[in-house]
Amino acid sequence: MSKVIVIGGGPAGMMSAIAAAKNNEVILIEKNKELGKKLKITGGGRCNITNIRDIEDFLGKIIKNPKFLYSSLYTFTNLDLLEFFKNRGIEFKTEEDYKVYPEKDKSDIIIKALQDELNEVGVKIIYEKTLMDIIVENEEIKGVILDDDYTIKADKVIIATGGHSYPKTGSDGKIHSILKKHGENITKIYPALVPLVFNEDWIKNLQGISLKNVKVSTKYFKNKKISIEGDILFAHFGLTGPVILNLSSYINKYLQDGNIELNFDFVPTITKDEVRKVIRKNSNKSIYNNLKEILPVNFTKHLLEYLNIDKKPNNLTKEEENKIVDSIKELKLNCSGTKSINESIVTSGGISVKSIDSSTMESKTIKNLYYAGEVIDIEGLTGGYNLQIAFSTGYLAGISV
Repeated sequence: MSKVIVIGGGPAGMMSAIAAAKNNEVILIEKNKELGKKLKITGGGRCNITNIRDIEDFLGKIIKNPKFLYSSLYTFTNLDLLEFFKNRGIEFKTEEDYKVYPEKDKSDIIIKALQDELNEVGVKIIYEKTLMDIIVENEEIKGVILDDDYTIKADKVIIATGGHSYPKTGSDGKIHSILKKHGENITKIYPALVPLVFNEDWIKNLQGISLKNVKVSTKYFKNKKISIEGDILFAHFGLTGPVILNLSSYINKYLQDGNIELNFDFVPTITKDEVRKVIRKNSNKSIYNNLKEILPVNFTKHLLEYLNIDKKPNNLTKEEENKIVDSIKELKLNCSGTKSINESIVTSGGISVKSIDSSTMESKTIKNLYYAGEVIDIEGLTGGYNLQIAFSTGYLAGISV
């Protein structure tokens, strides 16, 4: 029986340890006092565990290297994942955009089910130990070195330490420098699914205001175009919310070259002419009172203040009316950057997929070394995709060892 070491007690690490334990002696190393620390806070603690789109559609929501994930996502599908937990007594519900959550809206029950299974299959867990280096001889893994020079020999090792995001949960990205030293190809790291920072000071007055179903579009690198609809939330630094987080993963790599102009349509289901009719619907009411039919008053008040328009509808000039309509249908804001990687949901970049056999998750550089989860240069949009990637790559790595 081979000895397998799994580094990292997140979803990828726990699933790979469970899968590997069927035929191996498995030791799981976790640097925290508990397993699943990042998993615990996903989806605001509700745990958006997966997305039940058909796998072909699912792959369309993967921004980086979707083809690499064919084997893992088809070997352990979203339906397989749900079946795994249903067999352990957990029920699920599906919400908008095919997002799946535990019926009880608690990530704790997911973590407990994984912990119980780890115990059931005999995985030994070592807490509060940090990986300092790996032992490689003749391009083959031989073990790991933990803090305090604690060395464990192994036949095979699975790295599932996560990326650089949310470092307080343990995924501080130090693994990439360790692996680079041993010849692995590490692609450039960027924050992904991260709030965006804007130049315009006036939008700071909108802090706390949320809008639903906003269409955000932009041109970026070499006239690439992207257009996404979803909810946004104004903040003191700029904007966040699902549509902004998703957009960030497309433009994050290009922001260092300068600002990127984003175009906002706050009512994409309504034409400009229809907005004009709403503005002038009741000439005795204020403009923002008329507009509350399609937009929140606290938003339109600040917008009119920014436009320096304080009139009744019947006193508006054509130019002023156009300014209001254009600001509602095609407001342009200059994005100057993203928040730091410490505030990003996932990491863009990591171990190059060219360095990994996608059918087994084994390194092409170091024999018997396997990878799973966010440590790899793969990333999906919000909506349960990244957690499914972690579980699927973890499972494939586990059965491959």
